[in-house]
Amino acid sequence: MGITERKEREKEQRHNDIIDAAEKIFFKQGFENATMDDVAEEAELSKATLYLYFKNKEDLHFAICLRALLILFEMFKKAVSKSKSAYENLLDIGKAYVEFAQKHSDYFKSMLHFEAKEFHPTDCHSCILADENKCPLLLLIGVIGEGQKEKSVRSDISAEIMGHLLWSQTTGVLQMASTKKCDILKDKITAENLLFAHFEILKNGIKGQENA
Repeated sequence: MGITERKEREKEQRHNDIIDAAEKIFFKQGFENATMDDVAEEAELSKATLYLYFKNKEDLHFAICLRALLILFEMFKKAVSKSKSAYENLLDIGKAYVEFAQKHSDYFKSMLHFEAKEFHPTDCHSCILADENKCPLLLLIGVIGEGQKEKSVRSDISAEIMGHLLWSQTTGVLQMASTKKCDILKDKITAENLLFAHFEILKNGIKGQENA
């Protein structure tokens, strides 16, 4: 291994070590309460070195969200099978999203917190993923498009619009189920009931001619 290659690997490793440290701090203390000093201490680095890799907390938060999206993409991808109709794949993608929110709750909460922030349009945060081939939302839109071609999914709404609607609606329901449990229980509505009703509505709402 050459010197340049070794240095690049060391740089990448340190980059990942910093994100690991940031996850521990952010998930334990909360994004608003955590500081760059906390992350530097957890990573056992000087604050000056930390800033060579990330300019602020938002950059670190963005890196954590990228990890979350990549995990979600792999779960979506695993849920899709050529042996099923696109309509069935969409329902299984929805179930995978629920599993992600429950199994990786810290990543899900990090995504929610990040999406609630407003950034300048030219900021790097405005992009979802550098590699569009690993974007869960684009995967979802692609499956919808396949369903419209095979007529298992309604085609009077564009795949792009339907994809964004399904993404935002399911995210909202999962947020309510995961972060507002006390409010739900006061009304005698369980998180399970809420998710079941949501998917029942979606099943009928996206149904195409083949499933009519």
